Amino acid sequence: MTLPARLWPALLLLSACASLPAQAGQDPPATPPPTLLPSPAPRALKDARTWGYQLTGYGADRLTRVAASTFDVIVVDTLDDDARPWPAPEVAQAARAHVLLGYLSVGAAEEYRPYWQSGWRPGTPAWLLNEQPDWPGNYDVAYWDADWQALTLRELDRVIDQGFTGAYLDLIDAYEQHPDRPAARAEMVAWVCRLAAHARARRAGFLIVPQNAAELIRDPRYAPCVDALGSEETYVYATNRPTEAARRDALLADYALWKAAGKPVFTVDYADQPDLTTRTYAQARAQGLIPYVTVREADRLTPGQ
Repeated sequence: MTLPARLWPALLLLSACASLPAQAGQDPPATPPPTLLPSPAPRALKDARTWGYQLTGYGADRLTRVAASTFDVIVVDTLDDDARPWPAPEVAQAARAHVLLGYLSVGAAEEYRPYWQSGWRPGTPAWLLNEQPDWPGNYDVAYWDADWQALTLRELDRVIDQGFTGAYLDLIDAYEQHPDRPAARAEMVAWVCRLAAHARARRAGFLIVPQNAAELIRDPRYAPCVDALGSEETYVYATNRPTEAARRDALLADYALWKAAGKPVFTVDYADQPDLTTRTYAQARAQGLIPYVTVREADRLTPGQ
């Protein structure tokens, strides 16, 4: 999910991963990620029973309501409503009683981010691809490109410096947009592992939680690089539309592998009908998942159940 938070009207290691090529702007070789020693998710994350996220709409309260929330794990944008990075003291206050994850899109570019430069358009820079039709201001990227990776690693450094407990990585499923690129899936695995290695080299125990692409757990190189999974629309599409049994069954089969690896699974579904919301929470918990049901705009922390 790439949420253009500033555009909604109302308003997720022991050795280094693949290195950058010598010449910026060229595709790095499809170097497989390293073999890392698997480890269970950190206790505070593994023991979580509730979670939520809010990516915009903080208003004058800023992170006050986040800090006061009873959720065990909370995902917030790393920027306030004016697209300015949260100061470290505010992050520290909000993280005192929670696992606080900073949202970072690693498979798409967003024109409301501080890194965006005037004059950028598809093809300039070379890694910037087409604008996403359903999300104005969001662009597909060549996530394997050296320059995009260098930019994103700088963004990750900022997230670490702000004091977040970890990073919630979005658009991991971007490889699905490149069916004509045989290495796309492997390159995403390598990219996530590189992000994890970079973060943990700077701060031991920094959490990496990818969103979607649950099937990547079937790649044995992936599990050691990540601490948990965030996954959208297991039971309900946005908004209030129950998913098909085939989709649910496929996702639950992948979730079983995550749980077997000691990685918690955080699900988010989009509903505002009370009966559907209650049923969704019950279905997810019956499968050993950690559910959250909210509105698609992600502009508030919806009360959990």
